[in-house]
Amino acid sequence: MEEFQIRYNKTSELIEKVVDMYYNGNSCACEYPRFIQIVGINCVDYGESFKTWETTLLIDKAKKHFETETLENGPECSNEKWTCKKCKSEYNYGWSDFSIAVEREVLLPINIKATEKGKKTIKPIPLYAGLYGHSYPSKKEIESVTFDSFEKYIMEK
Repeated sequence: MEEFQIRYNKTSELIEKVVDMYYNGNSCACEYPRFIQIVGINCVDYGESFKTWETTLLIDKAKKHFETETLENGPECSNEKWTCKKCKSEYNYGWSDFSIAVEREVLLPINIKATEKGKKTIKPIPLYAGLYGHSYPSKKEIESVTFDSFEKYIMEK
């Protein structure tokens, strides 16, 4: 557990820096395909039951840069429309509770209005803090990497 807490804290600090200084310092996160990729990791797409800590952290750190509107009905326990304060791109935010131990969040693009400027995404998606849940996708889809590798990916170095 102690090792995980260190990984989680390092990832959290990095993501906060990336969101505030890199993405929103240059313009907004919506211009970066790797932001859209990681906030959009949805276990439902894989037919599995897991969450990614990077997705949760990235959504949490980016939320202050979006206006949110609660939607009435939808497949999630929580449904919101998020609009970027800078470029006005729109996303659906969803949260679901799979069990007492596993819940997941996802931020899916509806209408991206920003001009893409970030580097292209890759697969397998490199994650450092990693996955948590009952069942996981193939290592061809998501892989555990070193902190340096994740930092290079998210910082687009």
